Amino acid sequence: MNREVSGFSLSSIALKKAAKKINRPEVKNEDLPEEDFELKGLLKLWNEYADKIKIEGKQNIASIMRMNQPRLKNQSTIGFSVANDMNKVEMIREQEYLLPFLRKNLNHFGIAIELEIKESLKEDSIYSPQEKYQYLVKLNPTLELLRKNFDLDF
Repeated sequence: MNREVSGFSLSSIALKKAAKKINRPEVKNEDLPEEDFELKGLLKLWNEYADKIKIEGKQNIASIMRMNQPRLKNQSTIGFSVANDMNKVEMIREQEYLLPFLRKNLNHFGIAIELEIKESLKEDSIYSPQEKYQYLVKLNPTLELLRKNFDLDF
């Protein structure tokens, strides 16, 4: 008896995972080359990959990849900073495709990407009109002179 499985059920998730395992070629890690490469070559391939996935419709990942440049921590570890946890999760998912691309093109099959969340200081959000005005005065102090000359509120 062949029973159909809904695409939204837990059974379908298990079937999809099983299909991925069957279709994924097994790579043996024995004697794979680990040639040295330079940051310049890595950056070229990184941008090439970002362009490729943007064309495929993955604009979000492409923009995450362009937010910062990768850096070489050592010859086998690439460091990359992301803005938040969500970007980190998305990059972890994309590594399944990005790493084989980089490994093949750099001829270095021991490459790993180390993701870290870049803590950035965020200014407080501006909500009220008074806060907006104070922010604008901070950017351009002559605005206060204009307000006084024309006897405007605030």
